[in-house]
Amino acid sequence: MPADTPKFMGAKQMIKLASTTAVALVALTASAFAAGYSVTEISAVGIKRANGTWTLSTEGDKVSGKAELQLDNGTPVTYKIDGKVEGGAYTLNLSDRTDGKKDCVWTGKPNESGKVFEGPVVCGSEKFSIRAGVQ
Repeated sequence: MPADTPKFMGAKQMIKLASTTAVALVALTASAFAAGYSVTEISAVGIKRANGTWTLSTEGDKVSGKAELQLDNGTPVTYKIDGKVEGGAYTLNLSDRTDGKKDCVWTGKPNESGKVFEGPVVCGSEKFSIRAGVQ
């Protein structure tokens, strides 16, 4: 047989390749997943309050990340994000906010497309909402 003739895999080689591929796939789904979101914070009266991005990492059901937004008056707002995702719904703590809001928790659920998450934020006695879309 000439040296440039392609060789075909035997059954054992195909099983080994399939097993290796399956192990790699499981490892990828169990590892961290990072995603960017376009975010809008909306005040209780429906006025856009801030726009920007979230960068989130998900490992299992744990979520962590950061936010970089700009208020409607041009002031930048940043904060840390940590929490969990269960059944597609997020419960996230929005801590160390540079706008001074404390004890903020967002509960976001996916819309019909599954690419946009919406829900209320409670910061002590103040309430507003966040809409986050996958970039």
